[in-house]
Amino acid sequence: MSAPAMWGTRARLGVAANVAGQVAFVVAILIALNWLSARRYRRVDLTDDVSYTLGGKTLGVLEKISSADDRYQVVVFFAPDEYGAWEAALARTRDLLEEYRTRSNGRITYEVVPLLSVGREGVASAKRRLELRSEFTANDVIFKKGDVERTVNLKEFFGQEWEDMGPRGTPRLTSFNGESIVTAMLVALSQERPIRIAFTAGHEEISPDDAEPTGWGAFAHQILEKREGYAITRIEIGGVNGVPKEVDVLAIVSPRRDFSEADLRNLRLFMEGGGRLFVALDAGPEVDDPNGKRFPNLFGFLGTYGIEPQGDIVFDEDNALQFLQGERISRDKTAFRIAWFDREHAVTRKFTADTEVTMAGACTLMIDPGRAPEGFRVVELAKSSSGKAYGERGYLGSDKTQRDRFTPNVDIPGPLTLAVAASGTAKGTTVETRLFVMGDATALVNGVLPQFGRPDLALNAIRWLAKQEHLIQESSKRNVDRTLHLTAAQDGWIFRVCVLFLPLMAIAFGGTMWLTRRSQ
Repeated sequence: MSAPAMWGTRARLGVAANVAGQVAFVVAILIALNWLSARRYRRVDLTDDVSYTLGGKTLGVLEKISSADDRYQVVVFFAPDEYGAWEAALARTRDLLEEYRTRSNGRITYEVVPLLSVGREGVASAKRRLELRSEFTANDVIFKKGDVERTVNLKEFFGQEWEDMGPRGTPRLTSFNGESIVTAMLVALSQERPIRIAFTAGHEEISPDDAEPTGWGAFAHQILEKREGYAITRIEIGGVNGVPKEVDVLAIVSPRRDFSEADLRNLRLFMEGGGRLFVALDAGPEVDDPNGKRFPNLFGFLGTYGIEPQGDIVFDEDNALQFLQGERISRDKTAFRIAWFDREHAVTRKFTADTEVTMAGACTLMIDPGRAPEGFRVVELAKSSSGKAYGERGYLGSDKTQRDRFTPNVDIPGPLTLAVAASGTAKGTTVETRLFVMGDATALVNGVLPQFGRPDLALNAIRWLAKQEHLIQESSKRNVDRTLHLTAAQDGWIFRVCVLFLPLMAIAFGGTMWLTRRSQ
């Protein structure tokens, strides 16, 4: 379309200037909108379970980081797998890290290094450029602040299960725990002094330094030390010095010998001074006592806080885990998922119906709040089911024909208490004493944790004992597959409507309009 012939040069220039002004105005609006969106970032999560929304605790941490001058780096050394599960894991993690970057006003940055495409030289170059000193393996995620680095593997961000229990099965991501891990790593990097956890020695306890299948090396060093930032050590508490003052949390893990009077004396002094104690026991059928008094000194000490461990082994058929033996699926009633959690205590408050915590070879804990010191609160945190769950007493001493079946007036009927917390202020002090006891340590050993164990309960308990309740977040979010799967008939119908019917309708409408105008 050309301008009318009577238009002069001035009129043409006026039209051009008007068009240029309108274009400039539209561009200015777009620039302003982009600037405002960058300064006032908002993202709407339309999923029914708000899977992509950060928790309030995380937002509080990010607000502090965004107002400080410190810089944090997150580097993912990514390597895919043959099933495509790692690609899905990376996509979800990248989305999460982008949210952290935006919410922190750029104080947190991230980078993904694809190991297969860059090769050894590319990896070495990336380490030099990013000034990383930590050694890593495939799919490790390194968090860095200044000269401090911490490492966690991407597999810890997710829970997974196999689609089919068999040789042709494929892995499927079932839950996402990335937010809790990333936030914990950022907090650990920002701490001036690490919280010290001391594991007792001298009673044949499970060692936090043991890398064998029966040790706690993975949980203690990979999760507590490297991921959470705690300082881990081992001590004997029976000496004249007792428990060192710098110990924040004392841990007793599955002892095989009773504590001495000297141990108990120092343990009492520690607790009376506002100490915080973590205890993980086991059924230990190899040292089982039918009378339920395997360790009279240690169990007697716990009894003074209203917690009474029993000499049994817990069976829960309703929640038993499935194991693949050859091509046959079997169930072990001594390995089960916890059926119930307290919804009010800080340790388990954020657990949901989807939270899966496993125990294996656990013992029952009974409570008697009347025996606890005045003002102490004793809370049952976790229980087994009430249906086919029971505590088998005198496992080794019982008749083989009576094992694996409930014996009235001998065994303990369900539901059975599996974890207890006690807290209060001792006389003569203003510092709160805290105690956590769970009836299982086997689910967190190196040989079980990667396959069936979930550290959520023990980890939350340690955070509570360390007075870091702000790090206890919602449990792992379910990884819901929202793919719409169509049948062949539905797929054909959509093809006919979108590819054939709608274009033909547009052509018919256009032809009708053309004929109508032509006839006029």
